[in-house]
Amino acid sequence: MLPIWKGLGWLAPVIFIAAFVDVQMLVDGVMGEDFYQQNRWVKLFSVAAVALLVAAIGLWLNVRDRIWRVHSETGKKTRPSAHTFLFLPIEVWAVIVPCVFLANDYVQQEQASKTLAYLETPRANDIYSVDFSKIFQNEDPIYKYGTMMVVTVENNQVLLKSSSHAYDGKRGVRKDLKQGTAADASYYNNQVIQMSIRELLGHYKDGTLFAVYRE
Repeated sequence: MLPIWKGLGWLAPVIFIAAFVDVQMLVDGVMGEDFYQQNRWVKLFSVAAVALLVAAIGLWLNVRDRIWRVHSETGKKTRPSAHTFLFLPIEVWAVIVPCVFLANDYVQQEQASKTLAYLETPRANDIYSVDFSKIFQNEDPIYKYGTMMVVTVENNQVLLKSSSHAYDGKRGVRKDLKQGTAADASYYNNQVIQMSIRELLGHYKDGTLFAVYRE
């Protein structure tokens, strides 16, 4: 089995993972809970700073520790990197990781834009993934994740039904949506509640409503 790193190549993932976790904890500790997640510029600045750090460390180590090698038959000289991760020099990961991060960030921004558009123009049978404990009083603080389905839309008022199922994690909600269970009318209680579009947008902003499903 080939090693996945050479020399100090393991530093690349360790620095990225440790830095992202520590930066998020530090920022949220100073600026308030979820400040890191809710402010895109903070995430972009953080990934750029960490990437520069990894690039500097990688270049310094590989310039310092590279040695010339001469092929016994051809006499060709090579100077391979002394510190690699997955066969790539540490400094190369300073480019790859930000690119992956930016691609993921772009996808998330596109999804957020689509979600906002759905909330601003609700339709019957739209399904919202929500945290019930932030909407209803005396809700179970553990089994709190479920869905709400749009029944009708009148002017800026939306009538909704809540699911009779709730989960202790968002995975259960996603599973029911994927399998189509959450689209069945029998999945919901008969009681109807009313919210304005402004309220729905507010719930999305504070994380109470975290996804919209529309067929």
